[in-house]
Amino acid sequence: MFWLPDSLRATIQILLFSNIFMPKIKVRTDNQKVYEKIVEAYEKTVIIQKQKQLTYGRWDFVVFGSTDKNETVIREGYAEQASIKRVPIYIASLAQPGLTNVNGIAIEEFIKEDIPEKYKGLEIIHVDPLRPLTINSKDTFPGTNKATEQICRDYENQNIAVIHSPHESDWMIGVMKYLSECDKAFPDPVQESFYRNSPAHSKFLSLESPGQLN
Repeated sequence: MFWLPDSLRATIQILLFSNIFMPKIKVRTDNQKVYEKIVEAYEKTVIIQKQKQLTYGRWDFVVFGSTDKNETVIREGYAEQASIKRVPIYIASLAQPGLTNVNGIAIEEFIKEDIPEKYKGLEIIHVDPLRPLTINSKDTFPGTNKATEQICRDYENQNIAVIHSPHESDWMIGVMKYLSECDKAFPDPVQESFYRNSPAHSKFLSLESPGQLN
């Protein structure tokens, strides 16, 4: 891991077909330690189960992780394709794909509730497709190992993704990883067509690796 002073703005760039994160989304943080936490959370997230049948425009998930008090927090929710008048928004760009020195939107606007304290202040400066995350329920159980086994048994026959994040506060990073894997396995035909015919497509693939300073 390279070192960056906290005083500089570290930009995390996440690209289509890259090894990490959700396709075509860029987020920005002022703190290098937050950047490192995001990368670590992504790498340690385990996708235990994927949805057996995907529903158009909606991805259901259960995500759980441990606390510092030897407890397990489980959240059940979904990511849903944003739409205007029932027409899906396939391209939702806050800035041109190659730009990062612009004002973005706070992560709180992307995830309406339950934002971990350590990730508050993140900015989204580009996102495609736009899939806000919603949490329906949140429960806390004592212990970790037995709770994990019980969660897997409870959901193994349901049409829902089961995601294990390294810490309960990393739940949204775990969900992003799951969405990324879904997109790689089942690319959206409309988006694929758009990018094949868009001169901006090549810019996504030629951008430098995560951690580039702007």
